[in-house]
Amino acid sequence: QKLVGGRPTTIAKSESDRLADIASVRKATPRVWGYVFLPALQGNVTIVGTAKGAPALSMANGVLEHGRDITPGQHEMIAGVELAHFLGMLPGDELGLPSADPRAHAMKLVGTFRSSLDLWTADVVICDEDDARALLSIPEGDATDVSVVLANPAEARVVARTILERVPNGRVIERDLLERVYHLAYGRRAGLVLGAAIPAILALLVLAWDRASGIGADERREIAILKAVGWSTADVLWAKLSESILVGAAATALGLLLGYGWVYWLGAPGLRPALVGWSVLYPRTALTPVVDVAELLGVATAILGPFVLLSVVPAWKAATADPLEAMRT
Repeated sequence: QKLVGGRPTTIAKSESDRLADIASVRKATPRVWGYVFLPALQGNVTIVGTAKGAPALSMANGVLEHGRDITPGQHEMIAGVELAHFLGMLPGDELGLPSADPRAHAMKLVGTFRSSLDLWTADVVICDEDDARALLSIPEGDATDVSVVLANPAEARVVARTILERVPNGRVIERDLLERVYHLAYGRRAGLVLGAAIPAILALLVLAWDRASGIGADERREIAILKAVGWSTADVLWAKLSESILVGAAATALGLLLGYGWVYWLGAPGLRPALVGWSVLYPRTALTPVVDVAELLGVATAILGPFVLLSVVPAWKAATADPLEAMRT
C-alpha cells in the first residue's frame, strides 16, 4: 500500500512493474477494491474489481452458488449469498450503490458466491474493474494496492524490506501479520467469554464446598450400617470412590456432549456473535470439530479430581466414626 500523511492512498499501477523483478516475487498484481457505505444495510459493502483477463468464476470451480460470471462492460456484479439474501435480491435485479462519481451505474446481479466460509464473501460485491473505479472514485492508472505472491514464503521479511526500499512511503502487510492480528483479536473476545463464564465456575466451587462440608444424615446412617455388618473402612472408601467416579464421569460426559451439540450441531447460539464480532451480516461459518484426547483428559481431570477427592474425605470421616453413635444420630 501507499501512505500519504500516514493514511492509505491509491498507488500507481506502474509500481507493480518495479516489484515484479524482485527475486522470489512470482507475481505482482495491482488491485482495485474498497468500501462503499450502503444505507439499506447500515454498513459497508466491499467492492472488488476484476481486471481484464482475470480467471473466470464458474460453477465448475465451486465459487458460484447460482448464476454466471460477469461480462466486462455490461455493468454486472456478483454478490455474497448473505448480502443478496439481506437485500432480497435475485439474479436479474439491479442495485445502485452510492457514489459521487458520474461514471457509476446501477449494476445487475448475475450470480452469488458459494463458500464453506461465508466470512470470505458475506459482504463482497465483485464487478468489472471500470465499475469498481467509478464507485470508488479511483482514477485510471491507479490501484488500491498491489498484491505480491512469493515463490518462497519464507523470504517474506526480506522481500518486504526490498519493497519498502523501492516504494517510498509504502507499507507492506504480510499474511503472517494478519494472522497474528486475528489471533489476538479473537483471543481478547475469548477472554470476555471466559469472564462471562465466571458464574458457572462459582457454581462449581459452591458444589465442591457443599461436598467437602460433610455428608447428610441418611448417608452417614448408610455408612454406619455397612460398618456394622462387617465392612472395613477401606471397603467403604472404595465404594464411595467408585460411586463418585461414576457420578462425576457421567456428569462430565453429559456436559461435554451437550457442549459439543450446542457448538457444532446448533451453531453456538449466543456465543458466535460474541466471537465473530460482525456488525450486520453474521456469516455462517462451518465449525470443524477438533477432538484432542489430551484436552478431554485435561477437562475430565480438572473436574473429576476435585469432585472425587472432596467426596471421599467426608466419607472417610463418617467411616472412622463409631457406627452405633452414627445410627443413633
